[in-house]
Amino acid sequence: APHQYQLRSTVAVEVDRITSTGSSTSLSAQQISRRDAVSLASLATFGIITTGSTTDQVANASGGATAGGVYLLSAKQRYNARVTAAVKGYLALSASLDADNPSLEETKAYFTVDAVGSWKDVTAAGYLLANAFRRSSTTPPDSLPSVKKWKAFAAEQENLQKALKKKDVKKVKESYALSQPLLNAYLELVELPPTAEI
Repeated sequence: APHQYQLRSTVAVEVDRITSTGSSTSLSAQQISRRDAVSLASLATFGIITTGSTTDQVANASGGATAGGVYLLSAKQRYNARVTAAVKGYLALSASLDADNPSLEETKAYFTVDAVGSWKDVTAAGYLLANAFRRSSTTPPDSLPSVKKWKAFAAEQENLQKALKKKDVKKVKESYALSQPLLNAYLELVELPPTAEI
């Protein structure tokens, strides 16, 4: 019935809200807060999550990318803008690094500020977007090609930051250059434009 379908959709949205706060893709006692448990319990009073078919729907919604198009679209809308903003900020560092008198101040700011478009923000958003491309709830996130590409890029960022702390301009520039193809490989797998088009 239309009313039952609407309630089932509400359950899926509610579960997505609960699980989207972290990279985990399954419901657990640790993940569901008191408020979230009450919220799900109130929905259950309608008899929505007691049937086998609806339980499967809830499991799919909680499984992130297992739900396919709905969750994937939701995750992309949630994280695409943040990842794109961070990529733009990262690419903008080339101006100061490639100058006749290279400066590390802009690069330092990128990694230390806590705002949308900074490294601190994309550290979470980049991983979560990669994880959203999981097609099965039984697939370990770390086995996903998109997650592997993200981790490879993130690892090079760690090398860059180490050089940054030592104020080693040469190594910072080398690490920055090495990270470019790694970033593009990640962007391709999360269906975002390459750096040349951002």
